[in-house]
Amino acid sequence: MRGIRGMLAAAASLVLVAASAQIARPEAEAGTAGATPPVVAFAAAGQGAVRDPLPLLQLENGAGTPLWTLSRAEADAAVAGHGFRLLPNRLGYLRQAAFTGSQPVYRLTRVVATGWLLTASTSERDSLVASGAFRYEGVVGHTAARPATGLALLSRFSGPAGWRLSMEAPYGDPDALLAQGYRRDGPLGYVHPQWNRVGALYFGTWNADSNARIIQGGYDFYKRTYPDWWAGVRDYSGGDPSVPVYKGQWPDADFSDRVPSIGFYDDAQVSTVEKHISQASSAGLDYFTFYWYWNAAERTERHAAGLRSFLRAGNRDALDFGISVCAHAWDGGILKIPADQYGLVADTLVSRYLAQPTYLRANDGRPIVWLCDTRGIGAGAAADVRSFVDTLRARARTALGEEILVLAHQDLGLALGPVGADGDYCAAPYAAVRAGSYAGYVRGQKATFDRGAPAYVRCVMSDFDERPRYPILVPDAADALFLPDQSFDLFTQAARNTATDIARSTRTSVVDNLVLVYAWNEWHEGGYIEPNARDGCRYLDILRQELKLTAGSGCVARP
Repeated sequence: MRGIRGMLAAAASLVLVAASAQIARPEAEAGTAGATPPVVAFAAAGQGAVRDPLPLLQLENGAGTPLWTLSRAEADAAVAGHGFRLLPNRLGYLRQAAFTGSQPVYRLTRVVATGWLLTASTSERDSLVASGAFRYEGVVGHTAARPATGLALLSRFSGPAGWRLSMEAPYGDPDALLAQGYRRDGPLGYVHPQWNRVGALYFGTWNADSNARIIQGGYDFYKRTYPDWWAGVRDYSGGDPSVPVYKGQWPDADFSDRVPSIGFYDDAQVSTVEKHISQASSAGLDYFTFYWYWNAAERTERHAAGLRSFLRAGNRDALDFGISVCAHAWDGGILKIPADQYGLVADTLVSRYLAQPTYLRANDGRPIVWLCDTRGIGAGAAADVRSFVDTLRARARTALGEEILVLAHQDLGLALGPVGADGDYCAAPYAAVRAGSYAGYVRGQKATFDRGAPAYVRCVMSDFDERPRYPILVPDAADALFLPDQSFDLFTQAARNTATDIARSTRTSVVDNLVLVYAWNEWHEGGYIEPNARDGCRYLDILRQELKLTAGSGCVARP
């Protein structure tokens, strides 16, 4: 593999009444008495549930009446058919399912006039329904009943224009509502003010069945007597006393961080990937996205040993996983996806991966399929890519009864509509790598993000340094790409820039809080956040701090 160098449902129904009337201002109560009415499901039919907290969406109609939901399908139906507009979310993140220490938040609608009310009080809910003025619609989501680190109080307010919600300062501005004549009704519970879903690109090629050129280079350049897929990395790092240290054209450079904290490994061994899952999940990461390749000659997937290990891991439920389709056009076309194999490839992806219960999903429940390289899909033309995407969508509908969300790599420069993609994403911005400055990459992050489509996944690049590829994959040392000014301080700023851009975002897409990190373990290209023998968990600790990752107990370097 040549990494980035080679890259140059049915909606829930709404009952909306057009009439307008004076809105009552009931007080929120803490009681729990009363029978529970039947619960309405606020979810997209045929789409899977998302395990992470979801943004509490706020919509507003032409009269300024707000509507709240966790269901993007319901929100889209309100926009498309009932004159609502979706507002940028600043109301926190709730969970779809109950959890230890949680309480449900109920939604009611006025019977005669348009207006919705949220309450965490069963007695208030039952009293309002019994009055005949309100109809119960169901549980919107679940909040924490008590304060905890990292949570903010979400409260309901009532005033001359009905009900409003706000988190406490600094995440919300309840004082502004009070100044407008609203009064505080009471709490709805404690919520995450922001929930970033952070994952990393995973190179599942550290095994005997992959990296044939590197293994051969180990024999040719480093005089190996055994197949070594770590050839080059092992030699430059000095981390293996059984091989001589080799630094090529850069004798003073420090490559001692090129040793994984768990040692040089074989990811065809399930125990290896179980350690990776433990490291990532303990640090608060949410998912791995696996580079995925197709062998056109053998009509089967290629370089999938690491992915297969992930699916056999005993702790695999700790992380979600996604597939990034890399259809490369070089090396004789061995990694291309021919048009006559679109159906076979689509069936493989859907049945083996998208059907898995922990496959990565957007906030609306759609499985995410990433397109890392489309130039080897058919002839690489937009129509060829569109035909492949359409085939994949059709197979997912037939086999799973689900729609998928397709994201294209931003560096490909594709017009998304003609190729059938829903949005795009960044990984290691190739222009920044070519420029040779990590500081320049950090300065350019905002512009990179701004160029993204409305549905866009931001990225953080740990580093890029392919010098240990010389002389195996980069014959001329002058062609080796690296960022000599990369530092942990700059990486911290890169992660902070990403978090800031999300926090200030006015995008309302279903992936706006997702972040993709380049990379978990691209040791040959220098892109890795996997703990290493020199720096331990430093990359993961920075991501956890800057992106406010609260899952897990803190990074474990050597599980």
